Amino acid sequence: SCSHSYLNHGRKELRGTRNSEGLQFHTVAPWKSDILARWQKHTHLPCTIHVFRNGDLLSPPFPLPLSKSTPLQWDALLATLTEKADLRSGAVNKLCRLDGTQVSGGEELVNGDYYVAVGNEEYKKLPYFELLVPQDSAYRMLWY
Repeated sequence: SCSHSYLNHGRKELRGTRNSEGLQFHTVAPWKSDILARWQKHTHLPCTIHVFRNGDLLSPPFPLPLSKSTPLQWDALLATLTEKADLRSGAVNKLCRLDGTQVSGGEELVNGDYYVAVGNEEYKKLPYFELLVPQDSAYRMLWY
C-alpha cells in the first residue's frame, strides 16, 4: 500500500504542475497574455452572430455584428435585438441558443453561431436552422 499511495501522490503532483502551468499562461506571464489578447482581438473582430425570431419560421435569421473591443452591454444588446427582430410580442427579453438554453451575458456569445431572440413568451423549440439556413453545396458534398 506504501508504493500505491506514493504513485497516487506522484500523479497528483504532476497534475498540479500541469494546472499551474496552464494558469500561468493566462495570469502570471504578462507578455504572454498580452500576445494572447492581441491575437484574440484580431481573430474575433468583427464578431457576428445570427439571430432567429422566436416562433417565426418565415423570416431568415438576421446578422448582428458585435464589437468585441467594447464591453458588451447586455441591455444595449437586447435593445438592438428588439429593433432588428421586430417581434410581434414586442421587446426582446432574452436570447436563447438553438437548444433553448438562455444566454445570460455577452461574453457567452460565439462568433458565427445562431441564436433565437425571445420576447416575454416561452422559447419555441422549432427547426429554425434546418428550415431557414440554406445548406450550401460544400455541406451537401459531405453527404453524397
